[in-house]
Amino acid sequence: MKNLIQKTIREIIPGSAVLVLLTYENKSGLVFSYRLRIRNQQKSKYQYLSLKATNERDAVLEAFEVYKDIADSLKKGAPVAADRKKLGTYIKIFMDHMEIRRKNGYCTQHRVVCVRQLLVSLENFAKYKRNIDIRNLVTAYEGEYADWRDKQLANLTGKKLTARSRNNEYQVHRQFFQYLKNKLNAIEYVPSLLKVKVEQTNHPFPQEKYNALLKASRDAINDCVNYKTKWNWMVMRTVILLMHGTGCRVTEAKNLRWGDIKHNKRRDLSEIYFHGKGKERTVTVSNRVYGYLMDLLEFKQEYGSEWGFNETEYQMAFSSWKMTEMSKQFSSWGRRDWYKKIGLDEKEYPLVCFRHKFISDALRQGTHALQIAWYTGTSVAMIQKTYGSITSPELFKQVFSNAPEEALERAARTKWFDEQLKQNRERKEIK
Repeated sequence: MKNLIQKTIREIIPGSAVLVLLTYENKSGLVFSYRLRIRNQQKSKYQYLSLKATNERDAVLEAFEVYKDIADSLKKGAPVAADRKKLGTYIKIFMDHMEIRRKNGYCTQHRVVCVRQLLVSLENFAKYKRNIDIRNLVTAYEGEYADWRDKQLANLTGKKLTARSRNNEYQVHRQFFQYLKNKLNAIEYVPSLLKVKVEQTNHPFPQEKYNALLKASRDAINDCVNYKTKWNWMVMRTVILLMHGTGCRVTEAKNLRWGDIKHNKRRDLSEIYFHGKGKERTVTVSNRVYGYLMDLLEFKQEYGSEWGFNETEYQMAFSSWKMTEMSKQFSSWGRRDWYKKIGLDEKEYPLVCFRHKFISDALRQGTHALQIAWYTGTSVAMIQKTYGSITSPELFKQVFSNAPEEALERAARTKWFDEQLKQNRERKEIK
């Protein structure tokens, strides 16, 4: 227990800020603590902010810096002392929101953990800015965060943050700030940071290697005696077949649930509801693709019967072994052995390559870009920018101009379809 034996006051900004030195005595001896006392004119009361300094000179310098950071909040009459501590509270609220999304099947526990880890750098930045209030933190983030992050990482590891890691971090921070603005009304705007250009490795998977990959994966699954590994490999193989068969995004594959897969026996028609990247769409798929997914379901039903697998509890189509969430086997190691057998590096050919292969193959077959864009949930401009170079002048004219009526009709109806999907989804959630 410590006892206050002396309180010393020094005015540093007349009428606005006072430095307070508190001297305590405990069993170890004397303990000194510095605080900044601020007069909030609109609230007609004093507010106290703790300082980290251990001597008067450093305390004065720190007090001036803190006061400068919170001056705007003072003018607005904001509760500065409380707001400076709120970042952690806001993060907790946001993580509770992420946990609800996980329980509803919109993300995995792994994603929740990753989001929390990527917010640590934001917390460290807030500490660097002496825990300024959330609104001032937004301003500081936009102007200073990038340089601070580079210096911090260099001091810790001597390395630079990779472009992909930097973009992942920015994406999570932006998601957090958007939640603060749109759901909590805690900030006035979302700070912007430019994405760093990532070296493109998303070229289409080589055609001559694709059949070899399917054979290597099939042989590996057939020869595997460990059912956990066999399960995860079966998931990975089905994901590859799905992406190559539909051109869906990796996120859309990850988010796929058994309830999103429908088959109309009367019409002999299969449809998949995709949701990811903030978009929702339903596409008609070949019975071959539908068959791949049903093979996986039968596999799960057979080998999962011993622990009670069912499509309702295990609603994620690509759930991992004994887990109700989506598999983590979307990482490169799940394909490493197969790639080695066919002479490819898994780092050069991430999963998205199979989406690119679908689009490239469709273009080479003369499918109009408008139809491809509608089916894959992208734009003609993006397809032309990314894939225009792979077509001959004659084929380019065929697939990028003079859109057939069918393509135009589908493009015009896309917005209407999206709205219907959204309404249907809302009705299901209400029920």
